[in-house]
Amino acid sequence: MVPWALVALAVAVALSPRPAGLVERVYASALYPVIQAALTTASNTLPVAVFDVALVAALVGGFWLWLSAVARARRVREAEPLLAAARVTAGVLAAAYLWFVAVWGLNYARPPLDARLGLPAAPASAAEVLALLDLAVDGANRLYGAAHVERVVPYDVERDIARALHAVETGQGRPRATVPGRVKPTLLSAYFRMAGVDGLTAPAALETLLNPDLTDAERPFVLAHEWAHLSGYAPEADANFVAWLAAMHADADPASRYSGFLFLVSETAAQVPRDARGASLAHLGAGPRRDLEAIATRARQRVDLVQRVGWRVYDSYLRSQGVREGVVSYSRVVDLIARSARASRVPGDAPSTPAPMPQ
Repeated sequence: MVPWALVALAVAVALSPRPAGLVERVYASALYPVIQAALTTASNTLPVAVFDVALVAALVGGFWLWLSAVARARRVREAEPLLAAARVTAGVLAAAYLWFVAVWGLNYARPPLDARLGLPAAPASAAEVLALLDLAVDGANRLYGAAHVERVVPYDVERDIARALHAVETGQGRPRATVPGRVKPTLLSAYFRMAGVDGLTAPAALETLLNPDLTDAERPFVLAHEWAHLSGYAPEADANFVAWLAAMHADADPASRYSGFLFLVSETAAQVPRDARGASLAHLGAGPRRDLEAIATRARQRVDLVQRVGWRVYDSYLRSQGVREGVVSYSRVVDLIARSARASRVPGDAPSTPAPMPQ
């Protein structure tokens, strides 16, 4: 009876309303920071990814369960072994869903980030997006040399990003600092390569898993993005926005800020008309161009079928969590950055002038 009780509870949780204000006050502001600190601190002590262990256990256990059930059903010529396997499978899936909702999934029900920050309601204009592209090109050009210089003292990018993320969290009212996830090797590396996935915040134990082939130029921003997820920013655009802010606040070394500007070059260029894009990118230096080409080369390792299936599944997952745009929501970060810039602009500035970003 327990599996069906778990299934009933999971269905009730899935169908129950999740008032955004209540989720923000009780879960996101009070419970989740404690849960995140406890789980990530514990998982950081382990040399392997808990998510990998759980995935292997689920696959091996499920295969053995159903293989045994089919064999018994054939032997006794009854359906009861298959029904028993179905009950166990349903119970495990229900328990996994309830765990996901409790330790991370409720963050999807928080009020939209732009509403929490009081950003202007009007979407970014074409002029604002073009101004951001020019800003990103200038920043990438300016920081390229310093970001690639040989360092006498090794640079700790993780410490730099963590410190910057904490500064952003404090400014947005998070009651305690996020515990950064230790980056571990993962069995999913091959899948990441084939599907074109840069990283994953694994909800089993709130871990950070990265594609091991990330270039040095993109890794700081991807790390900031995944840690923004750990901080409770579930939608992809929100995590990208917080990662951008963290990159801009990472003043211990220019590599993190360079990574943020390089990300913004790619995102804004995709949203600017071809002629204007070409005129802006004509000013991009040879160094940043090489880094963007290296990123593109890495991305070409993907297998088209695996990528299409993987992103279609992820698109369905995002929509099931209330993200109506699905995977397209990634690009909404440009709108958030532009509206944030508009909100902090000094009165009297020209409309196309972006707000000053930390330098």
